[in-house]
Amino acid sequence: MSVWKTLGLLLGTLILIGGLFFGREVYTYYRAIQSGDANPLLDQRLESSVSHILANKNVSQADLDLLADPTAPSIGSASPTLTIVEFVDFECPYCRQMFEIVRERVMAHQENVKLIIRHFPLEDVHPGATLAAYASHCAQEQGKFWPYHDKLYLNQATFTENILLNLARESGLDLTAYNSCMSSERTKQVVQHDQSVGLSAGVEGTPTFFFNGVKIQGAPSRETFEYLVNRFLNAK
Repeated sequence: MSVWKTLGLLLGTLILIGGLFFGREVYTYYRAIQSGDANPLLDQRLESSVSHILANKNVSQADLDLLADPTAPSIGSASPTLTIVEFVDFECPYCRQMFEIVRERVMAHQENVKLIIRHFPLEDVHPGATLAAYASHCAQEQGKFWPYHDKLYLNQATFTENILLNLARESGLDLTAYNSCMSSERTKQVVQHDQSVGLSAGVEGTPTFFFNGVKIQGAPSRETFEYLVNRFLNAK
């Protein structure tokens, strides 16, 4: 047998073995998907903005119990099967990427799902994010959190006092009350409290979601987010 025929035979054998191995892996993975032990939608790298602040590595149930603050802005069910707590930074591009997906999916399941927003401005990464958090709280005090929330994402920038004031004007806020709120120590304490709760719960960046207390950091796709909602709604 010639050298070329021998090499061809060896190459063909390797290809056959590789094909059999690949086929076995695909079949195993397919069976895992069917049984619910795996899902290809979750086999992706979830991108997020990451803080340099050190988060708690030993999260307790007591830490998780602080997530669902009844005074925080929320939409959805008053008696939810699934509570989603999202920690946000209004300058985070991945939060911007997610906000319409999250709203759409929560409202599609509004009888069973509640979304709660908590502040986690990454000032070391996004200068001006803390001011934006203050401003959104001031909009909340006037019952206009969600319109202002949307304007922040749709006009995402390195936020300054003037930019935030203009957005407040466009949102129909009482500017006298807004300015008073922005300079209030109480407003700073609300945002600082959210950050503290987030760090205690292990938040390291934004967006970070907690599905009934289970942490998912990063920006999942629409399909993955819907899969997660259904998975938690159908959990036994």
